[in-house]
Amino acid sequence: MQKNKDMGKQELKPKYRSLAFYLVLLAGAVVAMTAVRQCSAPRLEQRIDLPAGGDTLNVAIEVSPICVSFSGDTLSGPYYDMIVQAAGEMNRPLKFHPFTRLSDALEWLRDNRCRLVVADIPITADLRRQYRFIEASDVDRLVLVQRADSAGEVSVYTQTDLAGHTVWVPKGSPARMRLHNLAHEIGDTIIVREDPDYGAEQLAMLVHIGELEGGLTVMSRDQAEMSRRRYPDLDASVEISLNQYRGWAMMPRDSLLMDSISAALKRHPS
Repeated sequence: MQKNKDMGKQELKPKYRSLAFYLVLLAGAVVAMTAVRQCSAPRLEQRIDLPAGGDTLNVAIEVSPICVSFSGDTLSGPYYDMIVQAAGEMNRPLKFHPFTRLSDALEWLRDNRCRLVVADIPITADLRRQYRFIEASDVDRLVLVQRADSAGEVSVYTQTDLAGHTVWVPKGSPARMRLHNLAHEIGDTIIVREDPDYGAEQLAMLVHIGELEGGLTVMSRDQAEMSRRRYPDLDASVEISLNQYRGWAMMPRDSLLMDSISAALKRHPS
């Protein structure tokens, strides 16, 4: 049951009804709390308002399969492993601050509550004007994520099929601008909704369990492939953008630290 707001538009936050959704969220909360309790060095820290001092590097890291996830008592993820290895070479202790919304992490960065945002961030012209980037991965593309039925059929087969559809992205996601540009390219309307609470992986999970209005979201191809390993009924065959570089964000004032991290990563490529 969606509530209506200004001029008949539906509110950004969808209502979720299924027991499966709440069970998944509960499991995720338990995992996150266990991670904070059990991980020490480096550790996940819930309180971004209490950044570590001294030479400890405060790192905002996205909770996703490509960045960091938690299994048993182990933190893992390609980006997590990369920054841990680089920091070890630099003899810098780490303190991780997990996030699901990129807009939150970039705010922490601007406020100097962290010095590095580790995420799968598309390096757009607008973001380049505000931040410097460590290119930690190869080029990637944005793809549409939707659920396929038992016969493999989907609702959207091409970009032009998106006309009139609703697509969800995390609040502050650069994918919003790409979708607006795509609407101009196809000469029709694409309704773009920003979710104020969930990141790309959580939105993909909602698509999988059928609890996202419209059933469409956008994420990087690498992220989508990792989500499909967990949820095989997801389809990510429709490309939304051309190749674009992706990276980790830092403030321009941190050029020396950025050079050190970049050099360490180049010595140990993923």
